[in-house]
Amino acid sequence: MKQFALTTLCIATLLPTLANADFIEDSSVSLTARNFYLDRNFTDPEVTSPAAKQWVQGFILNAKSGYTEGTVGLGLDVYAGAGFNLWGDKEYLPVVLQQTPTKSNGDPVDSFGEIGVTGKAKVSETEVKVGTLFPVNPVLVGSPARLLPQTYRGVALESKDIDRIKVEAGYVDRVNHRDSTNWEHIHLSGANKKYNSVEADGLYYIGGYYYLRPETTFALYHANLDDVYNQYTFWARNTHHFNERYKLFNDFRYFRTVEAGAAKAGNVDSHHGNAVIALGVDNHTFTTGYIHNSGETGFPYLSGGEANTYIDAWATDFLNPKEKAWSVRYDYDFKNEIPGLKLMMRYTEGTEIELDNLRAHYQAKGNYQMDEDLEERKFGVELSYQLQSTRLKGLFVRLRHENYKNNFGPDATFRTAKEQRVNIDYTWKF
Repeated sequence: MKQFALTTLCIATLLPTLANADFIEDSSVSLTARNFYLDRNFTDPEVTSPAAKQWVQGFILNAKSGYTEGTVGLGLDVYAGAGFNLWGDKEYLPVVLQQTPTKSNGDPVDSFGEIGVTGKAKVSETEVKVGTLFPVNPVLVGSPARLLPQTYRGVALESKDIDRIKVEAGYVDRVNHRDSTNWEHIHLSGANKKYNSVEADGLYYIGGYYYLRPETTFALYHANLDDVYNQYTFWARNTHHFNERYKLFNDFRYFRTVEAGAAKAGNVDSHHGNAVIALGVDNHTFTTGYIHNSGETGFPYLSGGEANTYIDAWATDFLNPKEKAWSVRYDYDFKNEIPGLKLMMRYTEGTEIELDNLRAHYQAKGNYQMDEDLEERKFGVELSYQLQSTRLKGLFVRLRHENYKNNFGPDATFRTAKEQRVNIDYTWKF
């Protein structure tokens, strides 16, 4: 309540100063109602938790102003989110899959809300934002994958003043996770015990994109997680249209990460590369991909979200030490039969995995013997439909199923499971 009052006071103070034609006329407001059901059934007999299930309803408001007139344009963005637990209790709510905050007894709260304010300034094609951020770049992602989005607190700069080049830089020092309403310190993910989940004071990044042409893009980025790691990444993407029926798409991403400063997480030595080639034929797309992890440790990323790799999954990350994985995917767009309906099927398998920290954990407990050859694989299907007309044009429905298997044991972060997700979103634009 205190945060809401302060935010309202801030907006009320600034609006008389900012209000003019561009500020109002270039503004936009959208409201999304999101209904989300998640059901992850752990099928490994060694896992004590039988399932993770929760049904929730959320509302996401985004109000974005234009800029005031003058050499330096000023603006203000406001984000507000509210969530309601429709079904689910602590019996079916492991921490890794929470979508809502919890009470002291472990049950989810009945309702929760959050609000974020972002001040912005613009000179020519250079924009600076301060406050609540929704970053999406090669080294930092505010995950939108659950009921409410993951947000960061900090400052971000974006410049497009140079032709064909976009430059980005930023610093974040706090995170508001998808199942939380307060700012917390940033942590390194400890998934599958690859690293200790250490706390960092902040993360800064700098980098940019070069657009050789609209279909060909290159990117270079650097990030520093304070006293934890330095990360460098290179991207290359290209789409070639042979004719109206055939096109070829390729995406290559390479990340090099090493420890930095006080090295709070210990040794960090990761090479990660992933590459995909996709052939589009009319409404069909056939994709094949490869993931290569090398170095002494696994790929590091921030807790509560995910890494910005092209080949992803809902129930795992394929970022373990030494892991090699291959993936095949098929997409079909029913635009000629049922406009707005799309199908995706994907299979990914990872081998040559080394989880020494997790193996040592089991040896210390003496209650589980890991296999010598570790592997994981998953098969996923997604069907989505976006209404194209009528009064319900903003309605989007997505159904997801994934069958995931590994032999990492009961204490791994990612465990053998079958998962269903149902999203129903409706967006109003004002």
